Amino acid sequence: MTVSAEGIKNRMVREVFAHRILENSFRGYWCEYMIAEALGPTVRAVGLGWNAWDLQIGDDKSEFPDRIRIQVKNSAARQSWHTQSSPISKSVFHLSYRKRPFYFEDQNPGVHCEEIGFMCELFVLCFHDGEDIDSVDQREPGEWKFYLLPVIGPNAAVTEEELAWASKKVASNGRPSSCDRRPGTLELGIRGRPPINPVGIECLDISLVRNVLGLN
Repeated sequence: MTVSAEGIKNRMVREVFAHRILENSFRGYWCEYMIAEALGPTVRAVGLGWNAWDLQIGDDKSEFPDRIRIQVKNSAARQSWHTQSSPISKSVFHLSYRKRPFYFEDQNPGVHCEEIGFMCELFVLCFHDGEDIDSVDQREPGEWKFYLLPVIGPNAAVTEEELAWASKKVASNGRPSSCDRRPGTLELGIRGRPPINPVGIECLDISLVRNVLGLN
């Protein structure tokens, strides 16, 4: 029997993504490429599990606003190990404020990246709230809600107080600090943050990204 790279790829895609409820690590990749597909062919998926950000609009050597960096986070009410009697998972998104990876400059010569920060201009938070374990399908883009959370510009959804706290924490011990968000509080806009309402997959495009970043 001849084993080919194409055969391995086809089998992996067929079997890994055969289930309606996706395993956590693979769900992250699914969400990244779901967003990339929605935003169109000019958006590149650059995360590969180790890069400082997941998606990019624009050239590597450019800076904002010519280059827009996006990090994709995901959370779901149902997990691959759940049974009918399992309680739904409590969804929370961890927005990491951290030092630039030590290997970044070696791997990305000439590419600008701040020494400390969120390593993106925009977070896209993907939330699947389906609870019926017999009918949910996390592979279906129409079942997801998307929160676009800019961290710079006139619509920045991270407060000055949060930034000061996160920066102080990273400076004190060198470890990442997390600004957490939950779907319900995102929509309420608590503690001085602007409310952020979710959109469906059909609304996601580059024009919307530019709008929330205050570029249009």
